[in-house]
Amino acid sequence: MGRASKLIVCAMVFVGLLLAGAPSFALDEGASETGEAVMLSTAAMGYDSLDVEGHSGYSTEYIFGMTKGVMRSTLTPVLKPAALIFTVPLDIAFLPFAALAGLLR
Repeated sequence: MGRASKLIVCAMVFVGLLLAGAPSFALDEGASETGEAVMLSTAAMGYDSLDVEGHSGYSTEYIFGMTKGVMRSTLTPVLKPAALIFTVPLDIAFLPFAALAGLLR
């Protein structure tokens, strides 16, 4: 692996981690009149879709998790394809780990 390809892989991992941990903005019900944006953490937004109580069987929640997160996010639809350029290769790279995580959940 050449130096340039290592740099590209490092940049993709960095951007993927940055996108995964970035806070999301959503409009609050009461703030819709003023247009103020309320900052919600990605953990708080994704809590409803994550089944933390069910421990039976195999879970596919982690397989292509970053890509699913981008598609469910409140990100502007125009920016989603740009984010997918980074998340799909990272999801493919971490696919074996996500498959194992589905067993251990």
